[in-house]
Amino acid sequence: MSFPLLSECAYLHPVLTSEESQVFEGELFRGNEALEWKAMNHAGRSIADQALLDIREALGDAPIHNLLLLVGKGHNGGDAIIAARHLLNRFPDAKVKMVFPSGLSHLRLLAHKSLDAFQVSHGEQLKYLSLRQGSKDGVEAQIQSFLGSESIDLCLDGILGMQFKPPLRSPIKELIECVNALESIQCRIAVDVPSGVGDNSDETRFRADFSYATGIAKRGMFELQNRPAVGRIRYLDLGFFRPSNLYAKISVLSDGALGFRKALRKSQVHKKKFGHVFVLGGSAAMPGAILMTVRAAVKSGVGLVTAFVPNSIVAEAASQIPEAMWCGLPEIPEDGGLALEGLSQIRELADKATAWAIGPGMGRNPETATLIEEVLRLSRSPVLLDADALLPELVKMDWSNRACAITPHNGEFNRLLDRPLNDPVGIHDLRNFSHEFSCIALLKGSPTAIVVEDRVVYSCFGSPVLARGGSGDILAGLIGGRLAIPGANSVESVLQGAAWHGWSADRLARTQGQTSAKATDVLDFL
Repeated sequence: MSFPLLSECAYLHPVLTSEESQVFEGELFRGNEALEWKAMNHAGRSIADQALLDIREALGDAPIHNLLLLVGKGHNGGDAIIAARHLLNRFPDAKVKMVFPSGLSHLRLLAHKSLDAFQVSHGEQLKYLSLRQGSKDGVEAQIQSFLGSESIDLCLDGILGMQFKPPLRSPIKELIECVNALESIQCRIAVDVPSGVGDNSDETRFRADFSYATGIAKRGMFELQNRPAVGRIRYLDLGFFRPSNLYAKISVLSDGALGFRKALRKSQVHKKKFGHVFVLGGSAAMPGAILMTVRAAVKSGVGLVTAFVPNSIVAEAASQIPEAMWCGLPEIPEDGGLALEGLSQIRELADKATAWAIGPGMGRNPETATLIEEVLRLSRSPVLLDADALLPELVKMDWSNRACAITPHNGEFNRLLDRPLNDPVGIHDLRNFSHEFSCIALLKGSPTAIVVEDRVVYSCFGSPVLARGGSGDILAGLIGGRLAIPGANSVESVLQGAAWHGWSADRLARTQGQTSAKATDVLDFL
């Protein structure tokens, strides 16, 4: 299976180890402080812009009143200070408290320069504390006295960056432990990486709600053992990478992955130019899943959508989604699933499909699985298998003559491997599976991982608003529709669907919050 050419996929940026990142930045800046200062200001502004979006999930439209900065002596501290300056330009009544665990005298040149600029523009809004070394109780007393009883809307962690090597030392270790325990903080954002996370991480790590990878996404942020500390990853593209230096076995999607939505379509086109996706699934017992998949397919950009579903749900489905063509199939009496008898109807139309999306809501009746297996032998068009179609006998078919994408969550992937459902799925598991069975494996999660043989791409778009029934069915419809567009690269279609789905969920969460949304609300933000 071929991966998209990097010249066509410039939105894939490498994920590097901290050591590789230091080498890259050394070659990029070559000790030029003017360039480094320009990059620091770019990073600080980008952090502020992203924070203004993300904090809406916690505060809604309420302003920021109190901001806490944990400032190290290096560039991460400088980035955080510049970000705070931009945030205060947006919220001029806010107050800022900065904690310097290494003291002011140890600040490096550019970090000190950022602090000087902050004091000039917003000095009257600033209070700061230089920590004294001591016991945990002593550090905690200093922090409690400094912060008082006021709640903190936003905490920025800019203590340690990519040069960190364990163990954490006093008083940084005690500071992180103390701040992690504070219940008064509404939102916690780590600048570049959470302090304590690196190629090798400390047992004590700043626990972030969001981690902003500024310029370069660091490998340690994506390690399974660091997920509780990292929270949700945001990749902030600072323009460091060009197509000539993009190749990497592990990559992250930049905002450019959403560029396809902006392209104008030619004026003289018709619906068949944009493909025809066949959606197959549903049962009388679970009609909702297939409806959500079809809703998403209709909005994916594909020209035509045909849905093959049990006879009993056709009338209601067609009234809800008239844009799709609905084809009713015979049902299995026991559970209302798709009966093998319907194969002849599908065979008559199979050559019209430019892609298939199969599985949502279809149930696990062996007869339905046999039907799907026979259907997959009828066509050479790309296939997406999701939900109940994630069966070993289907996923492990011969895909040498077409693309197959699978979209399991952790439990579904373990079921394919016949492992305990709660076992954590690692990248090596995905790589081995994708390589052995020649499929595109998308593991849903935070972040989502897309694997093609030995290549790994992370999509950091998305929100816990997706942690509800139906969100995977919508993703299946989006990817199925993208796969169906003639001339599309199958891997790119999966990447686009993942990014689009997550990005829309982010917008939903910022507008409605995470709690009272429903899965289909995501469709309104595509």
